[in-house]
Order: sequence, then C-alpha cells, then structure tokens
Amino acid sequence: MLNEKKIRWMTRASIYEKYDGREDLRHNDYFLSDYVRFGTLRNLVGVTLAYLFILGIVALYNLDSILTMAANLKLGLLIREIVLIYVVLLLIYAGISIIFYAWQYQSGKGRVRKYYRMLKLIEKYEQEEK
Repeated sequence: MLNEKKIRWMTRASIYEKYDGREDLRHNDYFLSDYVRFGTLRNLVGVTLAYLFILGIVALYNLDSILTMAANLKLGLLIREIVLIYVVLLLIYAGISIIFYAWQYQSGKGRVRKYYRMLKLIEKYEQEEK
C-alpha cells in the first residue's frame, strides 16, 4: 500500500530540488561571510569594469576639454573628481551588495532547513514501512 503522506513529501522535495534547491544547496556550501564577500567582490569587479568603460567613452567624447585642462595644469582636479566619484560609487554598490547577498543567503538557508526536515520525514516514513 502506498503511503500518501510520504508521496506528498517526496513530491515537495523533488519540486524544491528542481527549482530553488540547486541554487540554495550551492549557497549552503559556504559560510555567510564567505558568500557575501565573494558576491560583493564579484559585483565590485563588474562595477569597476563598467566605470572604466563609461569613463573611456566620456573621455573620448570630451577629449578637447581634457587636453585644455591638461594644458592649463588643472588635470589634477579632474583626476580627483574621477577618483572621488569612483570611490562613492564603489561604497554604494558594496553596501547594496552586502545587504542583498546576506538576505539571499539567509532566505536560502531557511529553505534548506525545510528541505532537510522533509528528507527526515521521508526517512521516517520509510523506516515505518520496514
């Protein structure tokens, strides 16, 4: 005879494994601090590359005014502004990344706990059948 409760739990576990489980179980291999650091570092590298790309486009567009500033020895002021904008941008994105990756890890951790409870219930029903 089939145990309907066991089948329900197995179906729920299978659905979880198929959709959210892959990502959550992969996150579960890390500690919270390691996961947040790695995600933030990956995000900051992307922000840096995007900033350099946009800076290059803007520099090419305004090349005549940049050369004029260099001739008037005001290039240091421009470089300070560029670095200040970059640092502020990094701080904003780092803060957002830390919050997002910590939230993502914690929510996944809760789902993994529920998944492990499902597996224990399935194991309990299997032991009852024997």
